[in-house]
Amino acid sequence: MREETVNLIVKATKRYKESGNLEEILNIIRGYSGLGFYGEVRKYTEEFIEKGGSLGDLIGVSKDMPEQIRNIVCSGGLEIDGEFDADSFLEMGELLWEIGSPDEAKDNYIKAFEYYSFLGNKEAAQQVLKTLKENYPDDRNIRSLVFKDAKGEIIAKLKAFVAKPPKDEVDLRYALGRDFHGESMLSEAEANYRRILELDNSHNSKRLLVALLRQKGALGDSISLARELAVEEKLEELYSIYESLRDSGKSKIGEDVLKEIYGINPDFKNVKELLGTLSGEKKLEKVSVDVFFEEEKEVKSGDVSSKDEDFGDKKIVFL
Repeated sequence: MREETVNLIVKATKRYKESGNLEEILNIIRGYSGLGFYGEVRKYTEEFIEKGGSLGDLIGVSKDMPEQIRNIVCSGGLEIDGEFDADSFLEMGELLWEIGSPDEAKDNYIKAFEYYSFLGNKEAAQQVLKTLKENYPDDRNIRSLVFKDAKGEIIAKLKAFVAKPPKDEVDLRYALGRDFHGESMLSEAEANYRRILELDNSHNSKRLLVALLRQKGALGDSISLARELAVEEKLEELYSIYESLRDSGKSKIGEDVLKEIYGINPDFKNVKELLGTLSGEKKLEKVSVDVFFEEEKEVKSGDVSSKDEDFGDKKIVFL
């Protein structure tokens, strides 16, 4: 069941990024609600509202939300009738007014006003309010009715909501990170890996993050993190970083990475042979690994074209 939910989140997120269809956010909300990631539920609920999603649609999935967020979304004391909408109440109010049932008509007009207001349709709400004031000029309750920005109030309450993570957050984020990574959704995978390491810096997701950063072309960060790995994993990842540097034409800094590997284990793979070959080539000015990447960061921060190159979104397949 948990695997299905993780898959739902990853697939819906991918479709949403590709299409921008707000319906996919509702699927994402359902998925994160099922895993107990209330922070993500809050985030995507806010995004759905801010991008113009219907509060009616949001209420439709509120039964799957955690109680605290469901109460925020359904706040204001408005009970949504599953069989009627704002237009239906307005039509009923007009019909009852025409057949001479003003009291019943008023109830339906007010209900239509409340629905339109709650759903953020200010123009329709104001039109209904105008009709109410014309038809019931002496009604004090109607004179006191005003349009309220329900969406704005909900977003404000959501931002103030403090979410508690699920107890098995590390395991769940590891599953999410791997699935996002496998779909080449690197930003989402990185966010999950980094959160795991905040909770447990020794977790084996660190190696996956090293590979992800290398895949993104963030080789300086990748090297720094690779140095924190156990010896064998460190050697493997540094060698992969060397290959990325070599393939991108950064042969000199690649040689410095080889030297770092050699200093740890001179017999690792073909490092000794590679260094022997490189030493016979034309020597370039000595630049350390760390200095090189510090220079790259300075270039980036100065809005000058970066030395980094895109290594492409090579799909990761986990065995």
